[in-house]
Amino acid sequence: MKKIIGIFVLLAFTAFSFAQGDYEAFRFTQTEISGTARFMGAGGAFSTTGGEFSALSLNPAAIGLYKRHEVTLTPMSLAFSNNTSKYYGTNTFAKNPKYTVPECGLVINSKIENSNWKSWQFGFGYNRIMDFNNTFRADAQNVNNSMVNAVLRHAQGTPYTALAGDAGLFWSTWAIDTFPNQPDHYYSPFENAELNHSALVEQFGAIDEISLAFGGNFQDKLYIGASLGIPIIDYKERITYSEALSNDLEVGDYLTSFQTVATQRDAGGGINLKLGIIYQPVSFLRIGAGFQTPTYYWKIKDTYDREMLAQYYDGTNSKTWSYTNRNNFTLTTPLKFNIGATFLIKKHAFISAEYNFCDFGMANLYSNEYNYTTENQAVKDKYGICHTLRVGAEVNLAPQFALRAGYNFKSSPYKLTSGPYNGSAHYASVGLGFKSKYFFADLAYVLKLNKDSFWLYEGNDPAVSAVEYENSTHRIVATIGCKF
Repeated sequence: MKKIIGIFVLLAFTAFSFAQGDYEAFRFTQTEISGTARFMGAGGAFSTTGGEFSALSLNPAAIGLYKRHEVTLTPMSLAFSNNTSKYYGTNTFAKNPKYTVPECGLVINSKIENSNWKSWQFGFGYNRIMDFNNTFRADAQNVNNSMVNAVLRHAQGTPYTALAGDAGLFWSTWAIDTFPNQPDHYYSPFENAELNHSALVEQFGAIDEISLAFGGNFQDKLYIGASLGIPIIDYKERITYSEALSNDLEVGDYLTSFQTVATQRDAGGGINLKLGIIYQPVSFLRIGAGFQTPTYYWKIKDTYDREMLAQYYDGTNSKTWSYTNRNNFTLTTPLKFNIGATFLIKKHAFISAEYNFCDFGMANLYSNEYNYTTENQAVKDKYGICHTLRVGAEVNLAPQFALRAGYNFKSSPYKLTSGPYNGSAHYASVGLGFKSKYFFADLAYVLKLNKDSFWLYEGNDPAVSAVEYENSTHRIVATIGCKF
């Protein structure tokens, strides 16, 4: 009888789930190298080189280097990702192809006569500043640990008539149950069992940023710029997770396996302001800096669904239940800044380097529906300063053809350095370019190597549910455009 009462309470009561947490602040603060083929082929090191639309996302003063009008479109970014995940000592391999259109832009150049200001520029377009598309698996055998342990921790002390979220779901499917005459004290047949685990994590979506930029050129020495950024989040994640007894022997009660399918969707928009300056003291050198205010995302709409299927010992019975939580929250990301320098070799080549700074621990979550005090403190405790170094070069092999190469290194954003915390990434790139008086076309190849971790569920010990994975992504990017 208590099960029937509890199930109706579960269906009628919605509680905040663990879908939002400190990882949400981290996920939507991240950015990575993306944009035109020229930008990516030279390692994205264009914040002081200028004259490149994708560079406006780093230093809007780059628009001041434009001498003519320009239209660009990157109709192809084709990526092939290989993931090797490690979970309880077992390695699993997965592949993930993806096609995107990461950039388009328009720049208008207006010359000024009889003035120290040579020209003004206006730019409009969008850049993909973060691509979330990824797929990986995790499998492990004979594991003496269960997701049930984390659910029990949250359920203990709460009467079964008030359970909701994951605790209510597990109770409704008999994955946890109360001790006799103890309506708020729970146990599970999987609590101390030896289990086989399996998980499939599928991530989709991106952050695309619309940019409105304005800049100027003073005596071909000083270039200034400002841009209004409007990032748009479109993210979806699906985690299919299962546990089953490692042998055919009945353990405790009659539960033999369960599977949960958790789907999370996030959508929202934000706003930020970027300011930049580039100075050319001598003909062969440009130096500059860019600053980005914190991005304010308002009303990110989050929908979290979890469905659970439980299988029982007699093999003829199963139960499926689900719940849905909806929540709106705001996110303020950290400020960012960069400094850089470009060495010009006449009009035939350049070598550029820049440094980018971001403190992930400054991100902040807020909602009228939920108190994020615990999550925001976890952000400060877990995440820290991330350093990114970019270097790139371009050389004109002939008046119409250019060769490019670049390298990026991004340090780990985690404060903790042991256990399942890494997050560092390396990017290496090469590119080719063709240009005529009015038309240009560019092609780039980018190799990304990174390590990171993903937590399948919330637990006391983060290492218990952590999947450590290594990713290698091969990306081909093509851009076309015209100058007039």
